[in-house]
Amino acid sequence: MIHFNGLDPAEAERLYLLAEECAEVIVSVNKILRHGYASHNPDAPEDGDNREQLSREIGDVRFVVDLMLHRGDVDAHSISAYAALAKDRKAKYVHHQDGYGDNFFAPIEDGR
Repeated sequence: MIHFNGLDPAEAERLYLLAEECAEVIVSVNKILRHGYASHNPDAPEDGDNREQLSREIGDVRFVVDLMLHRGDVDAHSISAYAALAKDRKAKYVHHQDGYGDNFFAPIEDGR
């Protein structure tokens, strides 16, 4: 059944998944800002440190984006074009990132 917004249940579910996973990335980022990358949940150390948790959540977002690409909800070429534009848009607002242009994403000294 199509909802008044024109979304079928599968489309709505993918959007819910995307929103949920993006929210979990935000939670991970806030934990890192409060406690640092190396900190971990003392009640669940087996889940890894905050860096690992952030990687896991970003991976979950990537999965949902891939699903949405596969189902035709979003277009890969548009995403790539907007990502290229974002590089220039965001660069003027960052203050602590090394380089710009071709060097904006250059590896940092510790190899990450």
